[in-house]
Amino acid sequence: MAALFSTDIKTFLSQPHVAALATVRPDGRPHVTPVWFDFDGSEFTVSTFRGAQKLENVSHKGFAALSVFTHDPPYRNVIVEGMASIGSPLDNVWRERLATRYLGEHAGRVYVQETADWDVIAIHIRPLRWTSTGFSES
Repeated sequence: MAALFSTDIKTFLSQPHVAALATVRPDGRPHVTPVWFDFDGSEFTVSTFRGAQKLENVSHKGFAALSVFTHDPPYRNVIVEGMASIGSPLDNVWRERLATRYLGEHAGRVYVQETADWDVIAIHIRPLRWTSTGFSES
């Protein structure tokens, strides 16, 4: 999978862009929600609360798409479609690593301390299809 994306895309995905997660409701209607994400080079992980619509959607359909994009020029985006699965509850170590990426060191720690009792579950997305705009071909 690593050969499918450039160094520019890998760098882009390591930055704190809020992504749009698209899933399919059990009745077939789309559901899109903003999410923070983590990418380990082969799989995306997003978190959600037990009982959330996106968790129900993944459990019924097993598929999701994630759109990561910039809000300012030059516009760039990475869109992945793939198999989605429900993972384990996420511990506060993982949550703090992600929160500090998005909020900064101090605010990320405070956020996790204030939400330490939240029941947060992982959704894993293994990309099957990638598209991107605004990146070099290297």
